[in-house]
Amino acid sequence: MARQVTEASQEARAGSSLVCPPLRTLFFGMCALILASIATAQPLEAPVYRIRAGDSLSIAVAGQPEWSLQVNVRPDGRITYPATGEIEVAGLTLEQLTEVLERALGPDGRHLRNPQVFINITRMRTLVAYVLGAVKQPGAVELPRGASRLATVLTMAGGIALEGDPTQVTLYRSDGTSTAIDLETQLTGDAERTVVHSGDVVVVPQNVIHFIGVLGATAQTGQIPLSPRQSEIDMLSLLVQIGGISEGADRNRALILREDGEVEAVALGKVLTRQIGPPLLHGGDVLWVPPAPDAQYFAVTGAVTTGGRFERREGITLADAMALSGKLSEVADPERVMIIHANGDKETLNILPMLQGEDTEMALKPIQPDDIVLVPTRDKSYVILGAVGHPGFFLWDEDTRLADALAKAGGPIERAAAMAKVILVRRSEEGGNPTVLQLDARKLLQGENEAANWKLMPGDTVYVPAKDEKNWYDRFDNPLSLLGLWGTLERVF
Repeated sequence: MARQVTEASQEARAGSSLVCPPLRTLFFGMCALILASIATAQPLEAPVYRIRAGDSLSIAVAGQPEWSLQVNVRPDGRITYPATGEIEVAGLTLEQLTEVLERALGPDGRHLRNPQVFINITRMRTLVAYVLGAVKQPGAVELPRGASRLATVLTMAGGIALEGDPTQVTLYRSDGTSTAIDLETQLTGDAERTVVHSGDVVVVPQNVIHFIGVLGATAQTGQIPLSPRQSEIDMLSLLVQIGGISEGADRNRALILREDGEVEAVALGKVLTRQIGPPLLHGGDVLWVPPAPDAQYFAVTGAVTTGGRFERREGITLADAMALSGKLSEVADPERVMIIHANGDKETLNILPMLQGEDTEMALKPIQPDDIVLVPTRDKSYVILGAVGHPGFFLWDEDTRLADALAKAGGPIERAAAMAKVILVRRSEEGGNPTVLQLDARKLLQGENEAANWKLMPGDTVYVPAKDEKNWYDRFDNPLSLLGLWGTLERVF
């Protein structure tokens, strides 16, 4: 019986081989194809490493210790080497840089006869993106694969803070481009999800906060923030919020400098006694409460070295006012100087002939009580204020970065500046509220902390607070030129 079963199974196998020869042919054909492809496949080559900003290099020259050194690649991708001076190394392979240095030391540089250069990377820059603004843990976020989705990167930064606005996220690419992103639409699947790459900077702004500028004889001056989603406030409510007016205030008059450039005179006493309804102030407006007539003052502000509030004496002239305010900064525009009078009238003057001694009549122009003399800047400028050697306005160009700007302003005052809390204020292109960022610039002037080396734009304000400041905004003694108030007054033109 067992013999019969064995024979039957053998016949079945033989029969199956006779029934399906095409399948066998196909199977062996596929095996042959796979084997052939394996035999001819080229091995995958590891990508060649190229030097990046932030890497640390060890450069050794055989038998020549004086030409050997350790060097960090700066954020601009450059290093300084004795035989070459400033040289851009970012993007080069180690082999390419070795050839460059050997050529500079050898036949081209004529320092050594037959130099042998050995370069090692002692520390590689971590692949990171930078998350700034209204997130719980701002700073560098490591990208293990060199790229991650925006939502993932924000989660790695602790998530968006309560005051953050996920609909107005800005992504600054390492190539200099920027993109506005509505993260909410991406999370709901209504928009393609954004991928963040190494070197990118993500900025999450705070929800729009409107400010009212307050100047003059009041208990508090400066930029007064309104409540979230509040875009206007009546004058009485604003005065209550800032603690009222001072004893020396003129209760009969006030000025409102509207965001659209209009100047509106207000009978302050009638508002306080409710004889007239309090006018509404909108975000971007500036309230000016002048002092009483018995204490006469005027102000000079803008692109001058020592602007401020000065006591007005009988017979003081425009030339005297300009002399008290020091020199014009390098970015001042003397052809558009404005004088705003206490009654709201304004006049624009070209004081260049006066400064050159050609227009004595303008020089003798009398300054009235409570006049505000505004010296505007040219279109492309920025301002550095606070605990720096030479605060003021400076010319802007496309290569201006924060480190350059701080150095041009004389650098931080020794042991006085809180470099971990440098404030960058950027105006909105659409005329809205400015973007305010706090940057850690402690290592910036040593060529480190690439994220803080922000590329500046025309109209930017950089403020370096002193170490004893609890709130940086409490020290803005001249709000006419800060946080958008200067921009507001410029619109008067």
